[in-house]
Amino acid sequence: MPSAFTPRRMLLAGRDAADLAADLADALPELDTRTVKHGPLSPEDAAWADGYTGFTVPPNLADSSIRWVHLPMAGVDRVVEELAGQDVVLTRTVGSMPHAIGTYVLAHLLAEAWHLREYAALQSRAEWQPLPSARVAARSVVVLGTGHIGAGVARVLRGAGYRAVGVNTHGGEAGDFDDVVALADAGPHLTACDALVNALPLTAATRGLVDAELLDRLDGAVVVNVGRGATTDPDDLRAALDSGRVRHAVLDVFETEPLPATDWRWTHPAVTVTPHVSGPTEREDVVAAIVEAYEAFTSGRRPPLAVTVDRGY
Repeated sequence: MPSAFTPRRMLLAGRDAADLAADLADALPELDTRTVKHGPLSPEDAAWADGYTGFTVPPNLADSSIRWVHLPMAGVDRVVEELAGQDVVLTRTVGSMPHAIGTYVLAHLLAEAWHLREYAALQSRAEWQPLPSARVAARSVVVLGTGHIGAGVARVLRGAGYRAVGVNTHGGEAGDFDDVVALADAGPHLTACDALVNALPLTAATRGLVDAELLDRLDGAVVVNVGRGATTDPDDLRAALDSGRVRHAVLDVFETEPLPATDWRWTHPAVTVTPHVSGPTEREDVVAAIVEAYEAFTSGRRPPLAVTVDRGY
């Protein structure tokens, strides 16, 4: 963290920048703001600001006075490489996203448990055919990633009666889960689970982690990806769907966004596609995160949502 740093002037980029500036004027009047477009900074703005909020990093950031970059989102993979080696603190927004993403996952798992897709098809044919009743309390879900998002998913699912097993690199305890295991020890849990939820950030270690080797351990589970698209190998997922190792895939994130219209996932009968909507950015969460980081800076502390850039999260 930059020593003795008290932010004074922040540039705000993006379509909601003006509204965000108005909110910050009320919540943090000691921080001056200017609104700018995403892209290169003007020489005047580059010299004026010591902070920046936006979904991307200005290409000439290294030539500016900016020492703090804040993202209005939880995922940081699109900017960490650009900030490597720079004397800049990167913070992010989490806020209500873990709960929102948890409810997204729960909605799809309950739809699966209650056969809602099957009932819609039966209704279209005017067929009266009761299907096996849902037994949520007997179902287990493996969550890849035990950070803010994974923990939020676990909280929501456990509240509905699911058993949530978290998977991370070390198997350390996490209070929001019924159990936490290391990835190396996850095999039996993957084979026994009813659903696999991918809540992983995208790093060098997680890119393509959900591959044939991992998916082959499943036994007809539902796969939900709310982490990052590139953590899953799409060809291996397709093979797992076609073999029945994966019963259904709910995909909210993709390695290329928007998902190209010719991509097989749009039309596969066992895939549900949504356009990266599970964790919406709420302006009040962005404001709260900026205020929290500002207060940490001014008291000489590392902001609680600061990112370790070389680690990628």
